Amino acid sequence: MVGFSLQVSIGFSNAWGKAVPASNSGWFVDMNRFSSSAHGAVKCEDCHGPMTGMGKPHPDTTAKDFLKGETKRVFDYQNCQKCHKNSYERFLSGEHAKALTKEKETGVISKTGIAPVCGDCHSAHYSKSHLSRSQINKAMTTTCGSCHPDQMKSYLANYHGKTAVNLEFDKSASCTDCHGAHHCTSLKEKGAALKSCQRCHPDAQPQFADIIIHDSKTDLDNKSDTKKTGLQTVHTLSLISLIFIVMVLAFFYSHSCLLMLRKIHEKLRTHK
Repeated sequence: MVGFSLQVSIGFSNAWGKAVPASNSGWFVDMNRFSSSAHGAVKCEDCHGPMTGMGKPHPDTTAKDFLKGETKRVFDYQNCQKCHKNSYERFLSGEHAKALTKEKETGVISKTGIAPVCGDCHSAHYSKSHLSRSQINKAMTTTCGSCHPDQMKSYLANYHGKTAVNLEFDKSASCTDCHGAHHCTSLKEKGAALKSCQRCHPDAQPQFADIIIHDSKTDLDNKSDTKKTGLQTVHTLSLISLIFIVMVLAFFYSHSCLLMLRKIHEKLRTHK
């Protein structure tokens, strides 16, 4: 990638004048930010190979159609395994890789969006290294939430998310603690969910896996029958609780209001 910056007040601007967010600069790389990133000491050729393409030197100013493509879909992420072999192998056995294979075979994009590749979760040019666990948890929640907003919302409303993100408690569970960083395991099956819970709760029994972490009702068709029943129960109880609380508050506010009116009436009556 060419090492020059076109930074403006709202982010970056590409060769066709379209604004690009600073966190996702497309074909243009801010070398100041890159030099302080985790890959700052890596040469461009180490990831991209010889800076030539189709027999033409880089940059090829005639390849505008090529440059209009999505950078994450053009780059061959097999190159990542040269330095991150274990992570790449885990990715290949995970749900994201399965979704990517299915997408390529059928040409159909899933409901959660385009199947992610390495660059969708990691910024090769700008990701920092040596971050604390709490910093990683916050960044990870936002990253995962970009494709799974309902799960992010429910996670942040849960004890795990509140303590990990809001209170920065580094012992609290993050997305990868439950689903894995690169395997991205689905926890629809009770056995897989229990195994995940036992990483932090070694004495957890089978019923422990019945606890619902993500209580979103969206995309119910992709959930197991047990999860559907549990969600319906949770939301029914939530509705009953809400109605009860509203009725209790209405009763006490009405009682207080009537009591105040009575006192006003008594004062007016005794001063006749």
